[in-house]
Amino acid sequence: MSMPEDVVRAVVPALIAGFACYVLLRWAVVPLLAQLETGLEYAVNVMVVGLLLPEYCWTRAQRRVSGHAAPFAYTYGDAVCAVASAGHRCAGTVLSALREAASRLGHRSALGGGLLGTAVLLWWSWA
Repeated sequence: MSMPEDVVRAVVPALIAGFACYVLLRWAVVPLLAQLETGLEYAVNVMVVGLLLPEYCWTRAQRRVSGHAAPFAYTYGDAVCAVASAGHRCAGTVLSALREAASRLGHRSALGGGLLGTAVLLWWSWA
């Protein structure tokens, strides 16, 4: 990159992305993390339903054949629900900590993040 127009082509988009990173860190991260928490909860719930569906079908078939469910079916369901509960708690704790940290970001910290984003983009474009 020895030509000035090549440098301008690399620097201008990096500065725009750095400014966007500043705006994102300063004003948009906290609401996005709140929405991410809800979306992550929905994703874990869908995964749990997918894991419990075979157990449900097996239990229904067992009840039709023998009149009672297989003894391991309830253990499997309890284990899946325990893992899902742990996943909810872990995700909630991590996202709550991230949201708390993001809410404490001031203008200088967000500007530092924007400059770091600009430096990374410039390094990546020249590498």
